[in-house]
Amino acid sequence: MGSGGMEEEATPWSNCFGGDESTSLTLAWSEEKENQEKLTYFRIKELKDVLTQLGLAKQGKKQELMDRILALLGDNQVPKPVWGRRNMSTDVVVKIIEDTYRKMQIPGTTDLASRKLSGSEFSHAKPKEEFDSYKPEIKVRCPCGKSLITESMIQCEDNRCRAWQHIDCVIIPEKPGDGTPEVPSHFYCELCRINRADPFWMTMKHVLFPVKLSSSGLADDCTASMQVWSLLLNDKVPFRMHWPQLTELHVNGVSVRVVARPGLQLLGINGRDDGPVISTCSMEGVNKIVLSRNDARVFCFGIRLVKRRTVQQVLNLVPKEANGEQFQEALARVRRCVGGGAEAENADSDSDIELVADSVTVNLRCPMTGSRIRVAGRFKPCAHMKGFDLEAFVELNRRSRKWQCPICLKNYALENIIIDPYFNCITFMLQNCGEDVTEIDVKPDGSWRVKGEVEYRDLPDGICLMVPSQIMWMYKQSLILAI
Repeated sequence: MGSGGMEEEATPWSNCFGGDESTSLTLAWSEEKENQEKLTYFRIKELKDVLTQLGLAKQGKKQELMDRILALLGDNQVPKPVWGRRNMSTDVVVKIIEDTYRKMQIPGTTDLASRKLSGSEFSHAKPKEEFDSYKPEIKVRCPCGKSLITESMIQCEDNRCRAWQHIDCVIIPEKPGDGTPEVPSHFYCELCRINRADPFWMTMKHVLFPVKLSSSGLADDCTASMQVWSLLLNDKVPFRMHWPQLTELHVNGVSVRVVARPGLQLLGINGRDDGPVISTCSMEGVNKIVLSRNDARVFCFGIRLVKRRTVQQVLNLVPKEANGEQFQEALARVRRCVGGGAEAENADSDSDIELVADSVTVNLRCPMTGSRIRVAGRFKPCAHMKGFDLEAFVELNRRSRKWQCPICLKNYALENIIIDPYFNCITFMLQNCGEDVTEIDVKPDGSWRVKGEVEYRDLPDGICLMVPSQIMWMYKQSLILAI
């Protein structure tokens, strides 16, 4: 990035973004570089253990010991040391380094394993017993490209991912020089964030795994499409696409428009960038991508194969009513919002607190369409009582991609949406009433009645006041009819 607006080039989709060292996006570190990093990670004790197995001298400073091992992994034209008792190939040397590194993950063998991790450094740590031995499922996938396990790491909380990343690489201060920010209580890796950014795009495959764009200045049908995406690593809205300022993208020499906003305009809290589809610009075999920008913030860039979802397919991702929030939980939330409090009235209570009103009026109109809610949806973390029409909300977000609660304006993801069993039962009972029936009075115990004059014959069994037990019965009947 930087003020120079430098560019980055890439070559094969299926391999890595090649090019010279100063401008390439590299997907994997070379084996020699990886082994060198592991040796840097070793203490003198581990270096001497490796040298003992290799039959080499163990005297000298740490750098000298490392150089002695690296000489065996370098250019074949470099003279190799004379072995003590046997000849060893480079593969054997690599295996010895790997075995020693794996042993360092066993608690008690090194200071690293025995050292306790503070909550601020490792708030998403796995149980200690899971580090008893090296396990392949301890997956390190960090935008920096390094796979070393260090002390300061954080884990993606998506159960299907659980990837570990280096805190210093992904927890970025808002401004340079602010120091290390606090580790968040909830953390998702960039792949899980981009998957949640727009559920209308279903990821088929990640062609290019996330590549960190640091401030150093480096430059609709059933068929799968190629999409480029970008995330701001320390974005306050984690589940959205976010492109740098003054971004220019060229794929095989074709200019691709990335954002609709002016180049220098920052993306606001309510803004959403999109991910351009570059299928028409790409070709089979080697492709070239040039990305330039002028932004000092740290971003992540990737390419994925996607397939467009329909509105109904996205609605199918929302849990069924029976699999979401329990009715009793919804009823308890309504009671708290109205002010009823406890499950039952306590006759022996000495409380002097009295309710000012014996009911609260609730408008059943969707805040987005103005029509009466048909299927009552809500974001589960929200504490308020009001919801929205689920189908209308999903349809509107097909274009806006905000996934923001229209009541409290907090940002969430599709996976946080549930069907509200309490209000969905009410809208089910009012489905035969006229559209002018849009308000109900809810009492502190959760019972309700239609507000104003209404033809009660339009209600089930002519009931004009529904107490919680009746609502529960109607809720079960609605579930049966839904099946």
